[in-house]
Amino acid sequence: MIMRKLLILLFLPILLVSCDNANTNDGVRVITVTIEPLRYFTEKIAGDKFEVVTMVPVGGNPETYEPTAKQMIGLSKSDLYIKVGSIGFEKTWMKRLEAATPHAIIIDSSDGIELIQSSMGVPDPHVWMSATNALIIAQNIYHALSDIDAKDSVYFKQNLEQLVAEIEKTDAEVRSLMTKYKSQAFLVYHPVLTYFAHDYNLVQIPIEEEGREPSAKQIEMVINDAQAQGVKTIFVQKEMANRNIEVVAKSVGAVKTPINPLGYQWGKEMVEIAKRLK
Repeated sequence: MIMRKLLILLFLPILLVSCDNANTNDGVRVITVTIEPLRYFTEKIAGDKFEVVTMVPVGGNPETYEPTAKQMIGLSKSDLYIKVGSIGFEKTWMKRLEAATPHAIIIDSSDGIELIQSSMGVPDPHVWMSATNALIIAQNIYHALSDIDAKDSVYFKQNLEQLVAEIEKTDAEVRSLMTKYKSQAFLVYHPVLTYFAHDYNLVQIPIEEEGREPSAKQIEMVINDAQAQGVKTIFVQKEMANRNIEVVAKSVGAVKTPINPLGYQWGKEMVEIAKRLK
């Protein structure tokens, strides 16, 4: 892992020059984002004016993912980098990403969002899993696009309005699915649904926080809490597969339910989570 990082840092300057020479005439304007949900929001607003590429690929873990040398080279083409805010990948790699794109504008899509702190007092970075936050994220992206391409600002504004309507429709559909027959609490291995739970008055019970393997005592506390609150669902991400999920699910009697909060189809994923909550 260390050797891989060293190779990227050693050869990046040479490769960037080579990449620039090979792509200066292709005419494609590029925006880079950290995760797929941000690509969804950005493409909805940017339309056909930009190509949008994602750093953390499908199936990648945004807490631990390391970019490839090819991705670092590709960054040299980006006019804009849109980050989540402070997801693990960004905290580890942001300085190097900035060095690879000295000409690009970097924006924080979570700017203006009221962050919720974890039980350890750390701001939760999973801001996109909320319709309320999605509206702010969309506005931030719109303003960034208008800043770098003022001539198409009206076009971006029209696209923004369509996206806002989609976000509001998604929010209404999720709220309609939150009936009295569903439990108000759910289990999840990694606390990716903090803002979803906040929006819809739910209780998220994470098995781990801050990427730390829970102790036997912590697992026991999670199980007791989930049993006390009548939890029936434990949401599972394939990027966060862990043996502790089986232990907790069996002890609580909760149904393991797959979700994909890192998926491109943001609205679909929000609705699916609401549908799968027991």
